[in-house]
Amino acid sequence: MRPAPTHLAPPADAAGPPVPPPPVPRLGPLLGIAHLGWMLPVTAGWTLLQALFERIDPDTKLAHYSAAATAGALSSTLAVVVFGFLSDRTRSRHGRRNPWILAGAVAYALSVSAMSAAGGFAALLALTVCFQTGLNAMLAALYAVLPDRVPAERLGWASSWAGLGQLLGQGLGAVAGGLLVTHPEQGLRWLPWLAVLGALAFVRFAPDRSNLDDAPDVAAAGPNRAGLLRSLLPPRDADYFWALISRLLAMLGIHLVLVYQLFVLTDHLGLSTREAGTVVTIGGLIIAVAAGAAVAVSGPLSDRVRRRKPFVLAASALAAVGLVPLTVAPALWSFLLFTVLASLGFGCLIAVDQAIVSEILPNAHSRAKDLGFLNLANTVPQVLAPIVAGAVVPAFGYSALFVLAIAVTLGGGLAILPVRRVR
Repeated sequence: MRPAPTHLAPPADAAGPPVPPPPVPRLGPLLGIAHLGWMLPVTAGWTLLQALFERIDPDTKLAHYSAAATAGALSSTLAVVVFGFLSDRTRSRHGRRNPWILAGAVAYALSVSAMSAAGGFAALLALTVCFQTGLNAMLAALYAVLPDRVPAERLGWASSWAGLGQLLGQGLGAVAGGLLVTHPEQGLRWLPWLAVLGALAFVRFAPDRSNLDDAPDVAAAGPNRAGLLRSLLPPRDADYFWALISRLLAMLGIHLVLVYQLFVLTDHLGLSTREAGTVVTIGGLIIAVAAGAAVAVSGPLSDRVRRRKPFVLAASALAAVGLVPLTVAPALWSFLLFTVLASLGFGCLIAVDQAIVSEILPNAHSRAKDLGFLNLANTVPQVLAPIVAGAVVPAFGYSALFVLAIAVTLGGGLAILPVRRVR
């Protein structure tokens, strides 16, 4: 068996990668808390936003929600790269990442809370842009903590903690969204402040070292305007490209159904909004249990066997198989079966996901910016899914959407195979 790599990425120049802070034994659990803090309100928020659009005007809910999702996707694409770039070059006594983690969480919470008082489409559209900008400013820095501060032999362990936080957040967020679906304003007003609490806990108990005395990354940024502009582009690296494609397709395939689940349950399965809310709550519990178990096992196991690719392939296969009954026999039982299998696959995927991208980053001086492009594959599918569904469902129906999701999910698993720096 080939030995595991002893470093994350080659240094950008002779000076080597930035010096990490002293290790924090509780860093893994704190990563879990931080990811739980933002994922819970985000998951609930999409369901609550759908309910809010339906309340404002049922006839335009699909078009307005798709437009808001499109604006959110565009703003998140720009924000995660720009704020990742800024985080890489931040100098403060609290380090490069922690100031952005906290500031982004506060901006996100303020924007979503304001949605509870918005009375029309234009205000909700503008606030969607604002909350995606704040959220991705936070995530650009938070995701960079893993390659900054975790040794390669512990990446699966730390990635599992981060993934467990996301999964618990997604499961509990689905529960919260289901419980509050008939009162979306209340959920939008208070839930986003959980992201601030999670960020505060991380910043307080996982302090970063001061980097005020560090030399500027001249080699990374470039000495002139042209070099600065080049540093904003994604790296030209084959492994990086395939990891991006794999993550994007796998996550999109799952979210094509999960993010759109309220409309699947009401419009496709014929449930009332209240009945659908109950099913969403049950689904959230399933996600928390099934995906939580998968992520707890998969990350440490991938460290032990020194392999990541089999877990990605298994994740895609589970999600695709789960979609088959929902496609051919649309019923409540097939939706719940999909939720179980997709949750197991999702857990396998995110348990090793951050470990994979940490190992293939080509430049230690631009981790947050490079991760920003990769992490678009986590955030963009959540806002891209309703856009795709909004185009496919009216023209071809929900079964066509599920067939598309199967193809996309399997494509995401196969796309990891060309990556060479990860087994």
